[in-house]
Amino acid sequence: MKRRLTNFTDGVLHYGTIKTKRNELKEKIGFDLIEAGFLFFDYKQIRQEDEELFDSGKDQTSNLKVETFFVPGIDKNIQKVAINDDYYEIEYIDLSTDRQKMFWYLTKEGNLNEI
Repeated sequence: MKRRLTNFTDGVLHYGTIKTKRNELKEKIGFDLIEAGFLFFDYKQIRQEDEELFDSGKDQTSNLKVETFFVPGIDKNIQKVAINDDYYEIEYIDLSTDRQKMFWYLTKEGNLNEI
């Protein structure tokens, strides 16, 4: 059986934790992503079955689904994602049945992108 080689060519996803940047008066002036790693990805269409993951009253236009190779140790409660200088919360990570790929369900985090 011939195996199909997947090339993730749509972009680069950087993941890690967020650190708030402050000035000398302790006012927020921005954010830095403390990068834990990066992955190449392909955009995927959000299916009707996936819509229930985003039923929390958030703006539907800010939701994103991407596919990457599998990486262990991603903590969706702590880590954030940066794609093209936009920050996203990790709503859910779904593994493929062969555990070779991951589907990331991302929601754009407004307060991280406002500064």
